[in-house]
Amino acid sequence: MLTQKNAMEIRALGRQGMGIKEIARKLGVSRKTVRTNLRNGVPAAFGPREPRPTKVDPFKGHR
Repeated sequence: MLTQKNAMEIRALGRQGMGIKEIARKLGVSRKTVRTNLRNGVPAAFGPREPRPTKVDPFKGHR
């Protein structure tokens, strides 16, 4: 997973003119990750998911 620090470093190195391959090698991330981060400017924000109902939930009250 890309950390906030790595995301900032990707953008800084990109502004300095470093290529996507070079940035990816230096930070140990994929070229696609670097390219996406440079295009969007911000990393994707993932948060906690909504809990999904289980298959047994409809039967929990039947006892």
